Amino acid sequence: MGDLYAFEDSPCGLPGRKPMKKAFVHIQCAMPAIESFAWSLLTGTIGTLILAGFFSGIMSLETLSILLPVVIGGNAAISGYMLIERTEDEIERKKTMAAVVGTLVALVSFVSVNALCFRMGGFYLMSGVQGLVAAVIGTVGGWSGGVLAVKYKALKVQIP
Repeated sequence: MGDLYAFEDSPCGLPGRKPMKKAFVHIQCAMPAIESFAWSLLTGTIGTLILAGFFSGIMSLETLSILLPVVIGGNAAISGYMLIERTEDEIERKKTMAAVVGTLVALVSFVSVNALCFRMGGFYLMSGVQGLVAAVIGTVGGWSGGVLAVKYKALKVQIP
């Protein structure tokens, strides 16, 4: 039987086993900055849509409408963290780019949620004010995720 791992050094700089599939290695290792940015944006937006769909089944739409900017902010924070974690040292202004991806996650999520709700039910779930609040929370969330990623990387260097 063939082993799923080859016993050689990983292209990621990790000693030991490396998965044989190139795509898996590419996703696990540092991605180019533009791909990481798009991947973080897409992941945050899809995460918001999944959580909005889940929460719509267990709570009223009025409650969901109020809660959605916070959900968007959480996904923006995860996207900001993911962006810094994936790009390693390719981005100079890490916290600023994390805030930008957080803002874009908030705006794309706002448009996506409203487009889906209008298409499926004929109503808009979030108002313009809630969209602005989501953008502010998304910016702060993305920046916070970037700060956490930068601090985690610094700590990882100090403690092997």
